[in-house]
Amino acid sequence: MVELTISGLGVDSANNSPVVLLKEQNGERVLPIWIGPSEASAIAMEISGVKFKRPLTHDLFKQALVDLGVQMDSMVIHTLKGNTYYARLYLSQEGKRIELDARPSDSIALALRMKAPIRTTDELLESASKIVPKTISQQAEEYDPEVLRETLRKMNPEDFGKFSF
Repeated sequence: MVELTISGLGVDSANNSPVVLLKEQNGERVLPIWIGPSEASAIAMEISGVKFKRPLTHDLFKQALVDLGVQMDSMVIHTLKGNTYYARLYLSQEGKRIELDARPSDSIALALRMKAPIRTTDELLESASKIVPKTISQQAEEYDPEVLRETLRKMNPEDFGKFSF
């Protein structure tokens, strides 16, 4: 397994879709995951440290897991079928291992909140890193968490789902 970090959030100019860019921790390969606006918001808010007075969905799920004594050991993006990535959550509770099928975007948002590793297979990373559009790669290099944090601070909750990165 290859551990990944978030290297950026951007918009694919070809289809105007949000993309989260995951970079291997000890290398240069990038795994782009096209996601929805609400998932992009959930990831961006956690990265930037923006918190709402009331819990959002990923915050609620995290708190439920914590209150039930469940730890998130990792999340793994394991397969690409067609244009769809598949992920699994690896959880544990009192020595019992639990695996859940999940969307990568939700898994990333939850892993960030649970401080759990984000991983993929070497084969998937190798094949996916060849398809990163140049415009997205350039956006990742320009990614600045402080700019994102300030942008999110100025937004109203009603704006989420209506904006681009």
